[in-house]
Amino acid sequence: MPESSVQPGQLCCVTVSKWWYRVIIHRVIDDQEVEVFYADYGNLGIVRKSWLRFLKWCYLKLPAQAIPCSLAWVKPVEGTWSSAATLLFKKLCGSKLLVGIVDEYVNGILHLFLCDTSTEEDVYFHCVLRDGGCAEVCGENIPSQGFKELNPSALYVQPSGKQENAELLEPDLCLQ
Repeated sequence: MPESSVQPGQLCCVTVSKWWYRVIIHRVIDDQEVEVFYADYGNLGIVRKSWLRFLKWCYLKLPAQAIPCSLAWVKPVEGTWSSAATLLFKKLCGSKLLVGIVDEYVNGILHLFLCDTSTEEDVYFHCVLRDGGCAEVCGENIPSQGFKELNPSALYVQPSGKQENAELLEPDLCLQ
């Protein structure tokens, strides 16, 4: 890609270990590297500018597969998520298949409960965060402060049309 096209917001692709990924340039770091947002995965990464390529038109039309998400019914104890809460969340995710229970889709953010069903007893993330003193269960979805800064997909991924809010049974998911 020519240097003039290497700017934040530019949709392109990058090759990493012989695989091609759709990315959006998030930030130019220096004359050699950029930080990119992987539109189909929702994560950030740093790549060399020389790895960037223009994307074919047929791949530009595909919607991003990453969806901005937030845990339902929880808020951080301290106003913003602590390092301990972030580490606990990452530990809970740990390369496992998880079950996501959708609570609602509002303003382009999917609010869901996450559950690890790989053990004998189901483990709900919001309960573990609450029991660990990292979160308060509040029974409503409150967008985190700085959501766009913490979750770059909120900057680049737009909701696809109006979504109907489905009524959902509200069992006490923290009962043991």
